[in-house]
Amino acid sequence: MPDANKLSTATGQLGPICAITGKPLTFAEAIVLDDKFVSYEAYVEFTGAESSTEGKDTSGLLLK
Repeated sequence: MPDANKLSTATGQLGPICAITGKPLTFAEAIVLDDKFVSYEAYVEFTGAESSTEGKDTSGLLLK
């Protein structure tokens, strides 16, 4: 159970506050890092992680 002092309803839902940036999050967008909740952006900055796949152009694939 998260510490009640580290929770927020600023997004309209109960959720944690990012331990690195202080940004209010929902539990769905929070990532656990060393027993703390962090945002995706903070996780990438802290760990240096990056996508393991290459992007693909799909602009011409939609049917009209």
